[in-house]
Amino acid sequence: MKILQHIFHIKSGAKLTPARGVRTAVAMFLPLVVLAALGQTAFGVMIMLGALFTSFCDLGVSSRTRAQTMGSAALVGALLTALGHSIGGPWWLAVSAIFLATLIGGILPVYGRDATVVGLTLTALFVTSIGSSGGLATALSAAAGYVLGGAFVMLVALPPAVWQRTRPGPATSSETAPASPPRPTLAALTGQLTFTSPLSQYALLRAAGAAVAAGIAWELGVAYPHWVAYPHWAVLMVIACAWPYKEITIATTVRNIIGTVLGAILAAFLIFSVGDRLGVGLIVVGVTVIAFTVKDLNYAIYTFFMTNLTLLLISLSTPDRSPHTVLLRVYATLLGAGIVAAITFPWGLLARRHAPVESAHV
Repeated sequence: MKILQHIFHIKSGAKLTPARGVRTAVAMFLPLVVLAALGQTAFGVMIMLGALFTSFCDLGVSSRTRAQTMGSAALVGALLTALGHSIGGPWWLAVSAIFLATLIGGILPVYGRDATVVGLTLTALFVTSIGSSGGLATALSAAAGYVLGGAFVMLVALPPAVWQRTRPGPATSSETAPASPPRPTLAALTGQLTFTSPLSQYALLRAAGAAVAAGIAWELGVAYPHWVAYPHWAVLMVIACAWPYKEITIATTVRNIIGTVLGAILAAFLIFSVGDRLGVGLIVVGVTVIAFTVKDLNYAIYTFFMTNLTLLLISLSTPDRSPHTVLLRVYATLLGAGIVAAITFPWGLLARRHAPVESAHV
């Protein structure tokens, strides 16, 4: 019982955010419904992904911070989407690109928690784009759809004052936010990038683990065709759960596994019991609202709803009602968890004498 209480422990100070849940659902599904009615479902899906990933970066207290994080996710994300869709060819090319992207994302914690979350989100987006690569033919349309989705969710999420030039004046109490920590100097950043620094060791280990997961997943796709559709799932597990310290890594991994398994079970039940596609679609909208409402409370709960959301969306995009996709989600999670354990326990990740880097999830 104590273990479950720890796993589902609500973060101190975290609050429900129903407004974020509603606006995310509106930004994701309103364009999709409109474009689907016009026969442009594929482009609607790309806009939906842009709204989804940009919503992950709805961070901070002040509107300015939220505009910066979401704007970065929308603009840089569009470029990474195009690049990811353009990458094809031999499996080692995808593995090399994933290693490099994960390595770069791994050094962003030097800039603080917001940069960590944005880097994590953009790395996940890039890996997802490679996993669903459509080649150059889809790169530009995917990027265009993504940036439109990001712009739409920002338009819905941010107050009108953000989009207007206002005269400088004293901040009101509602506009006042805690001062951001000073940005590190170039010397401080380069000092963190030595091979012996905790940050560099963490970034290299996580990138190596992501590359191994990618290599295994892409190789399994040859023998097991279902892996071909979602080879990035195991990689995303490594990226999300490998953190510089064992305690954080273990907590994040366990919560991810439990949330994924329970979410997959519920998704399977809904997929096979609700025959009406409209009914499943309404459930998807509701799950989206709940997922982004509880996003800050607990990572296991959030993973539960996001797994459910992902699998239900996939079920709507294909008439296949076989359990392969649900089982693959669980298998990929366990594969990623095994790789996380392999790089955590033998290597110890980083020395205990260093202050832990705060996880974006725990």
